[in-house]
Amino acid sequence: MNVLFWDIDGTLLQTGKAGLYAFEQVFDELQGERVNLSGFNAGGRTDNYICQQLLYRATGRMPDHEEVRKFCHHYEKLLLQCLEKTEGEVFEPIRTILPFFQKRSDYVQLLLTGNSDSGAFMKLKHYGLEQYFDFKHSGFACDYYYRDDMARHALELVQKEWGDQLENLYVIGDTPYDIQCGKAIGAYTIAVATGHYPLEKLQEHDPWWLVPRLPAPEVMLEKLQSVR
Repeated sequence: MNVLFWDIDGTLLQTGKAGLYAFEQVFDELQGERVNLSGFNAGGRTDNYICQQLLYRATGRMPDHEEVRKFCHHYEKLLLQCLEKTEGEVFEPIRTILPFFQKRSDYVQLLLTGNSDSGAFMKLKHYGLEQYFDFKHSGFACDYYYRDDMARHALELVQKEWGDQLENLYVIGDTPYDIQCGKAIGAYTIAVATGHYPLEKLQEHDPWWLVPRLPAPEVMLEKLQSVR
C-alpha cells in the first residue's frame, strides 16, 4: 500500500483566511480584545502551536495545555461560521486527483494536517472533499504542537494498519514544515507552491519533487511510480 499524506490549507484549498478570522474572533470573545493577525505566519504550523503563540503574545505568559485546548475548541466552534462568510477555493486539479487515487487499490489517501480532526473535517466537508480521506489513520494536531511529532504518530498508525504491505509514503504540502516532517518519517516529499511560499523558498528545503501546482493525475501517478 502506498500512502499519500495530504496537507489541507495551501495544498488542497484556501479558505479565504477563514481560520485567521476565527482566531481573531476567539480573542475578541475570550480575551475581550480584537487582535490583528495579518502579520502572523501560520502556514505549516499546528493549531495547537498557533493558539499557544497567540496566547503568549497576548499575555506575555506561556499558556498551559488546558488553556490551549480551550482556545482551540472555541476556535473550532467559530470556524464554520467564518467558512460560510469567506470565499475560498479548491485548487486545480485537486477535484480530479482525489477521485483518481481513491479508485486505485494500491493507494490510500490520508491527511497530515496541523488542524484537529474536527477542524479538518469541517473544512473538507465545506468544500465537498471529505469523502476521499481515511480519517481513522490520518495525522492531526490532537495533543501535538510540532508537525514532526504529529507525522511520527501518523507513521505509527499506518505501520500498525498495513504492516508489511506498506510501500512508499508521500507527504504533499505547501510549506517547509511539510517537507521537514515528511523527511522525519522517511517519506518522499512533494512541495507545491500554491500557498504562501514561492518555489525558490521551498527549493531551499530540498523536496523530492517541487511543482508550482500539481499536474494532471496521470502525470502525478507516473512521477510517484518512478521511485519503484
